[in-house]
Amino acid sequence: MSLFGEEPRAEAPVVKPVAVPGATAIAPEPARLAPAGVPAKAGGRLEIFFDGGCLGNPGKKYGSFMVKLDGREILRRSRAEFGHGTNNEAEFNALKLGLDEAVVWLEAQGLALDSLTLRVETDSMIVRNRLVVKNVVFKKFPSSQRMFALANECLEVMRRFAGFAVEWKGRASNVEKFGH
Repeated sequence: MSLFGEEPRAEAPVVKPVAVPGATAIAPEPARLAPAGVPAKAGGRLEIFFDGGCLGNPGKKYGSFMVKLDGREILRRSRAEFGHGTNNEAEFNALKLGLDEAVVWLEAQGLALDSLTLRVETDSMIVRNRLVVKNVVFKKFPSSQRMFALANECLEVMRRFAGFAVEWKGRASNVEKFGH
């Protein structure tokens, strides 16, 4: 038995495209990078937009993200599978994957994270509140322990930036970006 219960969990997200019945917007694709030779300036603003969901709740988790540097898209993943879990876990998985891939890209460009501010946009009040209000464990709910751990993983990366903000936007914003 793990700290997080008996639920089947992947040790690391399995990233592969998945077809979702009824999805109409974005086709599965690998992450894209900005065109080669286009320099990114230091001291800018990084933005991460993300959405997660699952087929059944709990069920098969998936997520998408888009990363912009100073308003220019540098990375995007249309669909990534994260194994079995809840919708809220999928939200955090999508954010963490976006953060991790952004850090790799920024470091490859020679940009220091502490020279950039980070803005994260979510349609989940649970994600927002755990990142900026209060991230606590409610002992009677095993899912609370998982959410606490996922939020801490994201916060660990987010705190490497010069500063960060987490903004809640309505569902329509993510549907427009990701189709889910």
